[in-house]
Amino acid sequence: MDMLQYLISIGLAYAVWKLFRWLSSPKSPLDNIHGPPSPSWLAGHMLQLYNRQGWDFHRDLRTKYGPVSRLQFLFGKPMLCVYDPTAMQTVVLKEHRHHEPLFEEIQWFMNIGLDTFGPGLLSSTGETHRKQRKLLNPIFSPKNLRLATPTFYEVAHRLSAAIKTLVVAGEPQVDLAQYMARTALELIAQSTLGQSLDPLTEKGSNPYAEALKSYIPAFTALSPFLQVYRFGRHLIPAPLRRPIMNLLPSRRVKALLRVVDTMHENAVRIYTEKKALAKTGEKTHEGDEKVKDLCSLLLQANVGASKEDALADEELIAQLSTLIFAATDTTSNALTLVLECLATHPEAQEKLRAELREAKSRHENGELPYDELMSLPYLHAVCSETLRVHVPAPLRVREAQADAVLPLSTPIRGVDGTLIHSVPVPKGTYVFIAIQAANVNPAIWGADAQEWRPERWLEALPEAVSEAKIPGVYSNLMTFWGGGRSCIGFKFAELEMKIVLAELISTFALEKTDAPVIWNLGEVIHPTLSAESSRPEYPMKVTLAQ
Repeated sequence: MDMLQYLISIGLAYAVWKLFRWLSSPKSPLDNIHGPPSPSWLAGHMLQLYNRQGWDFHRDLRTKYGPVSRLQFLFGKPMLCVYDPTAMQTVVLKEHRHHEPLFEEIQWFMNIGLDTFGPGLLSSTGETHRKQRKLLNPIFSPKNLRLATPTFYEVAHRLSAAIKTLVVAGEPQVDLAQYMARTALELIAQSTLGQSLDPLTEKGSNPYAEALKSYIPAFTALSPFLQVYRFGRHLIPAPLRRPIMNLLPSRRVKALLRVVDTMHENAVRIYTEKKALAKTGEKTHEGDEKVKDLCSLLLQANVGASKEDALADEELIAQLSTLIFAATDTTSNALTLVLECLATHPEAQEKLRAELREAKSRHENGELPYDELMSLPYLHAVCSETLRVHVPAPLRVREAQADAVLPLSTPIRGVDGTLIHSVPVPKGTYVFIAIQAANVNPAIWGADAQEWRPERWLEALPEAVSEAKIPGVYSNLMTFWGGGRSCIGFKFAELEMKIVLAELISTFALEKTDAPVIWNLGEVIHPTLSAESSRPEYPMKVTLAQ
């Protein structure tokens, strides 16, 4: 308890210091930007911005205040909310020195990833991050995705068989959110580790899988203490951090430590096994079409890398849990969103089913080759439109690493009535990129921008879409971010989604039930059956398609 009191005291002392700094600081150049009134000097808009049911607040930011607005961070610190496309280009793409990003991930938030997953892709910056991406990028090449496609189909067939068993048995509804979560985990596990973590056709319990599923709930349970962690971490020497955490008499802390230890132990075990196999001569030669899991490809790439580009063992180990975790919740909830949209729009579901069945009829086993699957027009339209209107991971904040200026594509009117063509951003300012707002901006996508309409992707997109030069890596959208920190596996995720949809929609008909499903805002949005629940659920009526 003494240690907890010590950490709280540190947090309070920091708050007092911030108050003094705020009272003595000069007027911010952001004060001339319109924004909602702050409900609290201490918390600013953070409780609204990260509220699980904060959808109305985010909508108001978009509709009432436009593409640039002023928010307040903790302790009165000014913060920007941006979805102006030209301003986003600066935040996402601009560098300021030695190829360092002008706007970077917030360091204390990245420290969380470093302390829980290790020095992997999500917790590295600068030259370390570039080295890791350089090694990982080729692993997600179209060639490797083509080789992984049969593995994806095998998992999708198991998913279909599991659901069919329930349907034939007369189950009135199927929890598709749970099945999408299990499937996404199995797909990434098979692809990354070459190992199964979930049979899908029956209930199983794998310690690694359970730890990966438990990370977000265990981490969320500690969210009230994040500021203590944020302010106290750098005051404690690195070798003492874990021993101190072990001493804290908190069940929540101990639960998170168990999850972290289980993930790390399993990642080390699998990495050690793969490394031993590589040393015994299990190699893939140039032109060898043998399917390799991503871990084996990563090891092979690291062996072939120059001394300057090679990664240390701890970096390679950290990539395993990082990649699996990052790919599981985002993909599973993206799939659940697509299924919800198709159940809400039965005419779109029928149109997609017809396209899939016609394409599958041309192949004896019903499995579409990679290139044919990825080029199906209506399947692509359904996926793109869902990822446009419903962003699985909508909360992105960056910090200015130096004084900067954000040019605007369209000027805004300041509080003092002047026309603002660019916004000066002092070093250390946090910028929230409103991805959801960017994706449904009527100035770019037209008057029906907020409507889910897959047909828009079968037509010529508005000229404003190409003119805006959205800095995202996928379909003129910000869903997968852009630049040097874009989602490295977005083509992998797209393939997963399309194979699962090809199997499910050609086999089953989906209908919504009366279940009170609520979508919760967060780092990854997720459906529950109540505002208090943390368990993802989405029951639907599932029948065999005629």
